[in-house]
Amino acid sequence: MFKDKRVLLGVTGGVAAYKAIEIASRLKKMGAMVDVCLTENALHFVTPLAFSSITGRDVYVDGFEMKDGKIPHIYLGEADYIIVAPATKNFIAKLRAGICDNLLLNAISASEAKAFIAPAMNTKMYLDKTNLENIEYLKSLGYYFIEPDTGLLACNDVGIGKLPSPESILNEIISAHKENSHFANKKVIVTSGPTVSQLDPVRIFTNRSSGKMGLAIARELKNRGANVVYISRFKPEDNFYKYIDISTTSDMLEAVKDEIKDSESLFMAAAPLDYEFDSYAEEKIKKSDSLEFKLVRTKDILKTIAPIKGDMKIIGFAAESEKHIEYGKEKLDKKDMDFIVINNIKGEKSAFGSDSNSGIVLSKDNKKLEIKETDKNSFARLMIDFVEENLWLQGF
Repeated sequence: MFKDKRVLLGVTGGVAAYKAIEIASRLKKMGAMVDVCLTENALHFVTPLAFSSITGRDVYVDGFEMKDGKIPHIYLGEADYIIVAPATKNFIAKLRAGICDNLLLNAISASEAKAFIAPAMNTKMYLDKTNLENIEYLKSLGYYFIEPDTGLLACNDVGIGKLPSPESILNEIISAHKENSHFANKKVIVTSGPTVSQLDPVRIFTNRSSGKMGLAIARELKNRGANVVYISRFKPEDNFYKYIDISTTSDMLEAVKDEIKDSESLFMAAAPLDYEFDSYAEEKIKKSDSLEFKLVRTKDILKTIAPIKGDMKIIGFAAESEKHIEYGKEKLDKKDMDFIVINNIKGEKSAFGSDSNSGIVLSKDNKKLEIKETDKNSFARLMIDFVEENLWLQGF
């Protein structure tokens, strides 16, 4: 997307301005020609030298300073893409009102490029009615807004308003830029995380799955316009089309069965238990020198839904410690999947609980994609790209 493209990176006067330095660095590594424009207030937090050292290009602050005979706001406005991160409440209000009292606002007003805006501010400021109205109005004009994260803010408040990581910002922009996605306006089920089995009111049996991979997949699909039904025991902060809270493998199976009817695809990224306790003790089991219990097989979700899935496409996952390809192919065929993602869980860098992943994606017609270790957001994007490309070839 960014290779050999000109990107105008606008930085306004917020505490999170330091994150824009990494955004510039990542854009440069992606092959972009990055022109940075700092507002006067941004200079309180970052310096032009920091950006020029990374981009190897001039940094713009003063709209009246000609560089190489170029009129600054016209030259900057000729960018292929515009990213403003962070964007303050003041900047958003001026943009909505059409005010052009600094170089960045002038450049945007003189540009036909797609603009991506990443607000960052105190929670009360972000949720202020006028700010939300300004954002909605700008969205109606075609500006793309990247929703801020929820977390600890610079003012020590906890709430929405935190600038997402540079990695997340760029991943969302890349996903949002994809046109004609197969998943746009389609209902897609994503299962995520572990299931549990209770022995008594205190003790449970579960596994190491964190749900991070499933959440990354759900976010990527949402960015592509899908109506995501997210099934997990971990409630996400994201506002998906629908969230279904589950606990046991049986809960997950029933939730999937209930949603199959009008769903386009199922991404089975969850790690449901293969075994569960055969009974539940209503009272806490007292300590003793030993404790015996019996585990019984749970119903295999993909095997159970295979006969009733209709035209729904299934993308499954396999966590293997040996013979990865062999066992993965076996599962692909046995469970009537369209694609399978095979992860190696052996070794120091297991996908469980980490922020990175690597693996091999196989299709039922023997197409293969190997994804080297990368963050889970990037893994999700690459995997879904592969699925879309091959579904397109199949005429899906």
